[in-house]
Amino acid sequence: MIELTIPVEQIPYIRTIEGRKFKDGKWIFPDHALPTLQKYGLVAENVSIEKPKKIEYELSSFLRGYQKDIVNEALNTGCYGIFADTGTGKTVMGLEVASHYNKTLVLCPLSVIETAWVDDCNKFYPEKKIINCWSNSRDGRIDALNEDVDIYVMNYESYKILKNEIRVAGFDCMIVDESSCMKNMGSQITSMVLEMISIIPHRFVLSGCPCPNFNGEIFPQMKFVNNEIFGNNYYGFLARYFHQDMANPHVWFQTDEDKERYNLRLGEQSIFLKKEDCVDLPDKIFQVRRFDLSKEQRKYYDEMINDIQSHINEWSKFEFTAKLMKLREIVSGFVYPKVNKGAEIVKMLSNKTAILSEVLNEIGDKQVIIWCQFQYEIDSLAEQFGGVGLTSKTKGRDDIIRDFRNGKIKYLFTHPQLLGKGLTFVNCTYNVYYSLSFSYEEFKQSQDRIHRIGQTNKCTYIILQARETIDEKIYDCLQRKKSAVDELYNEIGLKINNPK
Repeated sequence: MIELTIPVEQIPYIRTIEGRKFKDGKWIFPDHALPTLQKYGLVAENVSIEKPKKIEYELSSFLRGYQKDIVNEALNTGCYGIFADTGTGKTVMGLEVASHYNKTLVLCPLSVIETAWVDDCNKFYPEKKIINCWSNSRDGRIDALNEDVDIYVMNYESYKILKNEIRVAGFDCMIVDESSCMKNMGSQITSMVLEMISIIPHRFVLSGCPCPNFNGEIFPQMKFVNNEIFGNNYYGFLARYFHQDMANPHVWFQTDEDKERYNLRLGEQSIFLKKEDCVDLPDKIFQVRRFDLSKEQRKYYDEMINDIQSHINEWSKFEFTAKLMKLREIVSGFVYPKVNKGAEIVKMLSNKTAILSEVLNEIGDKQVIIWCQFQYEIDSLAEQFGGVGLTSKTKGRDDIIRDFRNGKIKYLFTHPQLLGKGLTFVNCTYNVYYSLSFSYEEFKQSQDRIHRIGQTNKCTYIILQARETIDEKIYDCLQRKKSAVDELYNEIGLKINNPK
């Protein structure tokens, strides 16, 4: 850091320098500001900054070269953001970081505690003691927190419950996995995690997609890493690195110059790693298998479209989205009852299951993950095709995951939110999308369960798509990383309000 006294008349020269701050009558600048300060005559030309010598940490031999580089940089910095694509080994890098500290707390989704963090720790770091802090009771979670181990892993809800106990537990390292959980400055989990800035000295965030909606979502994640990178004020950060859309003040955008300054500052204490830049993985192959709705489905579908067109100007975006969900149900050959939870699901003749049967027969004896959006799909298809369905209500979830990895399960039917993050299934090379999510993040994460380090075969992704339906729009938007809900809302609204 460079510390200077700046005359009042020269202060305008420093206003473009990123990372500057004023403290105790002095201006403090990051090292990268030296050329600018010299340009304006605020620092002598012969002044140079000696870069601190980096420690070359002794790292595990099984780490890949790029993983060693990232971990070594993270350990030298002491607080760091690792924003690496899924499939590049974020969990192993996190465990390597944790292995260099005495007591580490890891926050992650419940779904990956056992089958990602605990299993990988036992496999790669058997000398380290790790504990799953999740329990059905608060007392059970406290008991786990009081165990004498090296790494404590818990989900975000457990963290909320145990926050006060964690504050005094003496952790010297904290890792937030899938840190996009704190992309919203106003969320409760973000607020609670940020409280640890002054308590736990070494803090790291891991994510493959930290900003799923817009770059401003990085702010709370980097504030946790180091609140001097972008400062403490969210709106000050927006004003510095974004421009406000005057026609819609709630929208912020970046120019090329904004992005350059943003990335320069962000890169001081984090890294963005793309899978294609570091891992020699096999190709991805996408196939779309199209089918026609049955007469019964088409009748239901057209009636629902007419209902949407008649009422779109009366509905909120939430209500509109609910109607789109109904369209997706119809495409899959069923409709959930409207009011009575005890009422039977309305089932329709559908060609979709026949197409799925054809696909599975073509794949043969290979393992397949079939991604679904509705519990009814998961349960009914698992029964029909002799597979295993995994929903939020399924017991023995971790055992099912291990059995699938070990080849004991041929067909696994599930939802991207349950298995879409942190898990590795390189035993499998086929994904079938029986139905698609509106979320690009879910779509990408689900792909990366099989396309990651350790995969040696081409990965095939088969999308079942009904002709002339919402299926086509959803897949088109996912390919372009756009919102299908927004585009459909605008298209239908324009057609109704501006008929030809």
